[in-house]
Amino acid sequence: MNLRALKRFLAIAELGSINKAATHLNVSQPSLTKDMQDLEEALGVELFTRNARGVSLTSFGETIYTRAKLVDAEFRKLESEARALRDVSMGEVNVGVVPGLLQNQILPKATLNLTQRARRLTVNYRFGHRSSMLGPLLRGDLDFVIVGIEDDEYADELVSEPLFPDRTALFVRADHPILETFDGIGAHLADYPWLVLSECSQLEVMLRQMMRAQGTPFANSVIRTDSFYFFRSTLVASDCIGLARYDSARLEKHTGNIVELPLQPAVRKKLLSTHMIGVAYRRDTMLSTASKALIQEIRHLTDDLLQQEITTDMRTGAAIAPASARSYTSRPPATKKPTGTRGSRSRPDDGPASRTGHR
Repeated sequence: MNLRALKRFLAIAELGSINKAATHLNVSQPSLTKDMQDLEEALGVELFTRNARGVSLTSFGETIYTRAKLVDAEFRKLESEARALRDVSMGEVNVGVVPGLLQNQILPKATLNLTQRARRLTVNYRFGHRSSMLGPLLRGDLDFVIVGIEDDEYADELVSEPLFPDRTALFVRADHPILETFDGIGAHLADYPWLVLSECSQLEVMLRQMMRAQGTPFANSVIRTDSFYFFRSTLVASDCIGLARYDSARLEKHTGNIVELPLQPAVRKKLLSTHMIGVAYRRDTMLSTASKALIQEIRHLTDDLLQQEITTDMRTGAAIAPASARSYTSRPPATKKPTGTRGSRSRPDDGPASRTGHR
């Protein structure tokens, strides 16, 4: 498979139509059809099946598609690195980030610092939850992501480098009536609706269990969302109890719009979980010069900002210590799994448009 055939194959797979792909690539439909016939003959398998809406991938085609996406992503990185060396620029960086401290306070300054050092630089950001970032990262659409580090089924495909600790927490608006009576145990939590970020579903389960054990089972309304912006807007405009990551609500807390409910130490230890926010990238690829430079800026600014916050947070009992620069270590490669294990699991957000009907 040469690069021209690869790009044409990807265009057909993602657009679900040979005619649309021909228009997109500015080539003739017969030429594109012949290229795919030659490719199928060379590989010895059928890649597409025709249907009423165009074409869709066969099981062989889906396997080829996954590999072809990675090859295409690596070739684009190669082109970017070559331009960087030739033009003394910094190339292109594609980054996925969970909203929070980095999005609001770190990334703007880190990006501007980097662009001031580069003649030409393209930085593309994508924001969302961890689960929505893994598919694009594993396909090569993202160079690296900044997300919660977890020891899950994708961990041995990724290198993870911690940036700073995070934890779950309970929040309310600054003038919430519960603040007048809250005892740090949770007796009044059932009196108000709950607003839950989808990534904190386990905290909701544990909180319900605690309420039942106390003899005050929760029987109020629940609003669940995967939008940080909806969460913040709803929390400050209502009597909801917010269940969220500390970092996602950090900015609103520091501006005084919301406050963290002060749980007693025993309840905090039982209820709240901690994890690391960090950089993750594919183990089978090398970070570009631009990616490394941006990560360095992010690390430096994150440590500086967290050092400024740590004293204040410790006084309130809500300290989150900044990660030391010495703690940036990669996860060692895992023991190789038996052949076939990895191929049997599904990846998040994986596959071309022709498999789902949309992209």
